[in-house]
Amino acid sequence: MKRFVLLVLLVALGGGGYYAYRQQHSAGQEARASAVAQPRAVPVEVANVELMTVAEEVEALGTLAADEMVVIAPEIAGRVIELGFKEGESVKKGQELVKLDTAILSAELKQAQADLGLARDTHERLRSLVSRGSGTQVSLDEAIAKLASSEARVELAKAKLAQSTIVAPFNGVVGLRSVGVGDFVAVGKPLITLTNIDPIKIDFRVPEIFLSRLKVGQPVSMRVDAVPDRTFTGQTYAIDPVVDINGRAIRLRAAIPNADLTLKPGLFARLAITVDQRLNAIVIPEMAVVPDGMGKMVYVVDGGKAKRIPVELGKRLPGKVEVLSGLTPKMQIITAGQMRLRDGSAIAIKDKPLRTSQL
Repeated sequence: MKRFVLLVLLVALGGGGYYAYRQQHSAGQEARASAVAQPRAVPVEVANVELMTVAEEVEALGTLAADEMVVIAPEIAGRVIELGFKEGESVKKGQELVKLDTAILSAELKQAQADLGLARDTHERLRSLVSRGSGTQVSLDEAIAKLASSEARVELAKAKLAQSTIVAPFNGVVGLRSVGVGDFVAVGKPLITLTNIDPIKIDFRVPEIFLSRLKVGQPVSMRVDAVPDRTFTGQTYAIDPVVDINGRAIRLRAAIPNADLTLKPGLFARLAITVDQRLNAIVIPEMAVVPDGMGKMVYVVDGGKAKRIPVELGKRLPGKVEVLSGLTPKMQIITAGQMRLRDGSAIAIKDKPLRTSQL
């Protein structure tokens, strides 16, 4: 009897163990089947499409030049008695720069004025005599001519006297002088240079292929090696109507504000002229772009899955790139983890950057 009871217990224990094993094996098979049926989501990072203004630029090289520059020289000979400037300082339009001795010119003016007074008196007497029939018309005509000649000599003397003072024809900066007080200067002798460098202008050339895109008033940004930490801006104001047949280039001229007189004529400059601006252009991180044969493509988020979209790229920016076609402003772009994706792959968006091992 004891043996029978022991046998029953062993059979019961064996049956229970076998049942538990079958249940566990069945659960494992179901889990594996579920894993096969539902692939694990790929962890990715995403970013929103950006809208910004993208400027299309053409780079060029140029040389700075003064807006206006003249060599100050006397129109009459004379001795310098006064200088009204200091070398390198700014002067205003109409400011007296050089004065010449006027002693001789003043005497000539007084003599011409005295001759004019006598000519007027003679003219009046003869006109009165002719009106009374006592004088001749020939004498009156001679008096009229002499009066006109005397008036012309007075005007000439005044003009010479005015030329004894040389004034600035425009606002500018005076250069180094080559004359001093007491020097006798001849007609046309260079005394100083007067330069206006606010604004300063720059001449540059661009290839003829951009001719249809060039317009007066387009913005220009410029950098010079002499001031490497600053960018100067201005705009074009003249386009040469003739294309250079040697270099097949178009010559342009731009004006750059230079209130602090930092820029100097003769400096070499690198500049970029904005020939086009696209408002609300679609821009995405450059790392989101994936090579696709001869073209490019990106993955976007579409209902928890990755959707593959071919794109046409435009201008490249620091860390970003413009997309000309293929995307809309409301799309989310996958920026990391896309190398493990296929069209329609399930994705899991991560808030934190993925480690290299995850990718």
